[in-house]
Amino acid sequence: MTDLEFERRMNPWLFDGNGNLTEEAKKQFPDLAGANAAPVSLGATGGGQTVKANPGVIQQAAQHAFALRDAVKTECGKPGEHVNAAAGALKGWAVGGALTAFWGTWTNQADGLQSTVGDIGTNLQATAQGYTKTEADIHAGFTQQGTQGAQG
Repeated sequence: MTDLEFERRMNPWLFDGNGNLTEEAKKQFPDLAGANAAPVSLGATGGGQTVKANPGVIQQAAQHAFALRDAVKTECGKPGEHVNAAAGALKGWAVGGALTAFWGTWTNQADGLQSTVGDIGTNLQATAQGYTKTEADIHAGFTQQGTQGAQG
């Protein structure tokens, strides 16, 4: 089950006045509307908890992070030529220097955000691949045990 409480806090515009996903949000983010869309869920107790990971959903989140990383670079860099032109036109005035300093800070922050979002995407991708490999290794181990058991 998807953690909609987290989404309500982080993305309140996805929900209507009753706290339900809007139709537009369901179309834009089908993973939030899906019944089994959680990337990781805990099973029922009674003999120990089990964890079920959905590598496909985790991989999809990685792709969204990579798309966001690219959008941050594109969108946050757009004002650059205008800021530099304005600073050049105001050369000699205090505001010209302030614009240049502002743009430097903005660029550093945008670069940091881009890097962080990219790292999140890379980590999500590695996690999805790790779950997939672990699952494949477990199945291979069972297959090998079954083959050895049939020979013994």
